[in-house]
Amino acid sequence: MIHVLSAIAFDPNIRGALAVAVGVVVLCGSVYLLLATNTGVRNGFLIALAGLMGWMFSMGLIWWIYGIGLRGADPSWISKEINFSRSDAVATEVVEQLPPTDQLPDPETFLADYLATNPELAQKIADTEGEGFTAQTLTDAVTVAPSLKAQLDEQLNGWRILPETDSRRGDAVAASDALLAESKAFGESTSSSVYTVKDVFFFGGKSASEPETVKGERSLLDKAWRRVVTVFEPKNPPLYAAITLQKNVPQVVAPGEAPPPPKIDEEADTVTVVLLRNLGTRRLIPFLFTLFSGIVFFALVWMLHNRDKRAMAVRAEWDPSTAELPAGVR
Repeated sequence: MIHVLSAIAFDPNIRGALAVAVGVVVLCGSVYLLLATNTGVRNGFLIALAGLMGWMFSMGLIWWIYGIGLRGADPSWISKEINFSRSDAVATEVVEQLPPTDQLPDPETFLADYLATNPELAQKIADTEGEGFTAQTLTDAVTVAPSLKAQLDEQLNGWRILPETDSRRGDAVAASDALLAESKAFGESTSSSVYTVKDVFFFGGKSASEPETVKGERSLLDKAWRRVVTVFEPKNPPLYAAITLQKNVPQVVAPGEAPPPPKIDEEADTVTVVLLRNLGTRRLIPFLFTLFSGIVFFALVWMLHNRDKRAMAVRAEWDPSTAELPAGVR
């Protein structure tokens, strides 16, 4: 017995289960005890259980609306393929619409031509990024000049590029890093330092939920209408992500020295990692919890309502003048 008590004292799982059990017995049991002594055993049980299920229904409704509490799997990216060269056939059909890197505009020339007609923006970029700033990737170009994004998207056959300021880019890159490390795409030592991520492209999804290209370009009415359209769109179109990256040149770091900045191997092929967005089941479990609690709650309330109706009918039919009194009572 001492060994059992010692195990309970030091095992957090058992202690947690016992704490929950004691809490349920004390809290729910004390309420039921008061109700049973005042309204009867059966009626008290129905009232106590109806109150518990009503509270669980309201709590589940809040969980369902806000996606908190007892929830399902969060949205995530799932892997579709790793294409090591766009000269090879792609397994994902929509990727065929994305032009290969060599068919896209040169980032430096693309940005320079645009800045030649926008001297104010060129001066702003020089003040923030430095005089010698050059766009190494298309992402760099559309990040410093957001107006270029719309021009570039027209050349992507339905795909759209994500600037550095888009929070969705980091999520997609992190998922591709995990996939490349798990599949050991560049050998046993595959990590994010072995390659450089260049551009991230999206295809599909709800078009009304796309963020602004240039901050402030949409009016309040347009933003409100987009939210309405997004809410009432019953199905989510598949959302694909294509992350392009290129292997770095191996560099030797001397002992005690800081590693040099990564340098892209220009002769290496551009690798394309294709991901598909899985929306998850975040609100499914709260929805089922709310549905179950609501059904039980309304069933118990209906039973209590019927008991009250029967009790009122009996009281209405009772006639004190014809009632038989017990023996010895006048």
